Amino acid sequence: PVAFGLLVLALTGGTVAGVRLGPKVLPSLSRRRLLALALTFTGVALLATGLVPDMATMLLTAALAGTGAGVAANTGHTLLDLEAEEYRRPRLTDHLHAVVRAVIGLAAVAAPLLAAAIGPHRVESGKFVFAHGGAAFVLMLVGALLLPVAALVLAKTDDRSGVPLRHDLRDAVRGDEPTAAPAANGFFIALEGGDGAGKSTQAEALAEWIRAKGHEVVLTREPGATPVGKRLRSILLDVSSAGLSHRAEALLYAADRAEHVDTVVRPALERGAVVISDRYIDSSVAYQGAGRDLSPTEVARISRWATNGLVPHLTVLLDVSPETARERFTEAPDRLESEPAEFHARVRSGFLTLAASDPGRYLVVDAGQEPEAVTTVVRHRLDQMLPLSEAELKAREEARRKAEEDARRRAEEEAARKAEEERLERERQEELARLRAEEEERQRRELEEAQRR
Repeated sequence: PVAFGLLVLALTGGTVAGVRLGPKVLPSLSRRRLLALALTFTGVALLATGLVPDMATMLLTAALAGTGAGVAANTGHTLLDLEAEEYRRPRLTDHLHAVVRAVIGLAAVAAPLLAAAIGPHRVESGKFVFAHGGAAFVLMLVGALLLPVAALVLAKTDDRSGVPLRHDLRDAVRGDEPTAAPAANGFFIALEGGDGAGKSTQAEALAEWIRAKGHEVVLTREPGATPVGKRLRSILLDVSSAGLSHRAEALLYAADRAEHVDTVVRPALERGAVVISDRYIDSSVAYQGAGRDLSPTEVARISRWATNGLVPHLTVLLDVSPETARERFTEAPDRLESEPAEFHARVRSGFLTLAASDPGRYLVVDAGQEPEAVTTVVRHRLDQMLPLSEAELKAREEARRKAEEDARRRAEEEAARKAEEERLERERQEELARLRAEEEERQRRELEEAQRR
């Protein structure tokens, strides 16, 4: 029937749209919370699809259900990939996806059989008439089952425990992120990650490699890259500041960042340098937003204002589990390093959420491997993005000129060779013509001699 075809089109079309829109839906909201919300939305839409008798309304709710399912699929795919990286088991993702596909395949086979088994039912009570087929009951059943699944997902995977979901959802819906863009000159690299991820080691290795390519490199950090920043750093990281309020902490980081960008980062970028910063805005969003009970959207907005919208060209997220990172500490932990494991787990999840929302600007690297391997991965990305230095441009120009000179010399040599070949050919033709003329003259004389005789 046409209605069945339209229903399938609405569901599949909505799913495709949801998969494509997944990364853009509430980008500041935790992906784990978004997964639970998408499942809830899909369940409610499927319930409505099975309940409503009107065809037009049913097609609308089916399209909404497909969209919610697509968002959930995209978000779940991203989270599965991140979890597989965490445990360094690259085949884990393939196994999990295979299980999901198998479940979907079994459901596609079982759903029509279940619909046939249920069959049509009609309930009348006065003017109220409820008449639906088995398919409608199956849709309602699936929708009803998704609701407890969504609650279970939120309970088991929530990375913002203690922060009401309605607050996060309200902040994510309230407004977009402030306008931000990379600098027109220079190249800005930010190294992000939890404490003990190896950011300082990678920053020094990358600075040495980029300098060797002929660039001016400014290696900096947050907090503490300026005289004012050093004083703020002593306040922020000193264990004696344990009672510092969360809002004051976020504002102090923003103050350090404002001074850092105005006096160090922007001047270096304007003269064309490559700036490598150990931490930037994402650290505040992850630590004070995801780690604390503050709104990540508000923390990001404060930092955007403090930096006048300056974002890195590339953000490298060095991802490592808090347990592995803690084993690397060689000194007494500072105030943030002394936070409990749950805090650092939320921070890590906050970083991964940021990376998932804008994969084009982020490079997520497993920082649990050897530092040389991490550096190799980052270099590979920078080889594709980093602009050429003046020395490299001069070398390329010199190579181009040399190639042109070689090509010109080869062309001249080829032209001279062809000219010589043409001259030799002309001489050969002239010699042949002379020999033919002499032969004709000899034959003429012999003929005349024969006639006289």
